[in-house]
Amino acid sequence: GEIVVPCIYEGISRTFSEGFAPVKQNGKWGFINTKAEIIIPCTYDAVNIYSEGFAPVKQSDKWGYINTRGEVVISCTYDEVGQFNEGLAAIKQNGKWGFINTKGKVVVRCIYGGVGCFSEGFTRVKENDKYGYINTKGEMLCPCIYDFTWCFSEGLASVTKNGKNGFINTKGEEVIPCIYDNFL
Repeated sequence: GEIVVPCIYEGISRTFSEGFAPVKQNGKWGFINTKAEIIIPCTYDAVNIYSEGFAPVKQSDKWGYINTRGEVVISCTYDEVGQFNEGLAAIKQNGKWGFINTKGKVVVRCIYGGVGCFSEGFTRVKENDKYGYINTKGEMLCPCIYDFTWCFSEGLASVTKNGKNGFINTKGEEVIPCIYDNFL
């Protein structure tokens, strides 16, 4: 029952990540540590939690990333961004999604209508309202033929095609055919 973070912020994250929590003060966002000390000053229009040592930050309507020292390591040049996962983060430019690495290098060009986050070396991508998967090099695992897809877990990903559900493996093979009506 001890108050750890005083009630002095306009907003605060529900969770700490990598020892930091976003806080909002005077209309701007920054980060506190687990001792409630301001570690990254509240100077950003928006932020997200840390992942793999990087936090998305927004300035002047564009997104980039800071490190745990608060240094801008990837300039705020993107329309939208995701969190780093398996060394890659989703970025959006001109209405299309792609991925950058932790150095800010584009490793998957912004050509997709939607993307997920990487899990077990693969992520879902969306083209023409259908979903498929790519690997961390941007190589297509399976074409965008599914109505919906989920993240890989234990080498399998659940997929939906023509309203029926099944699973594919990390080779893109439908190992459990899309013949089932429901998932649990």
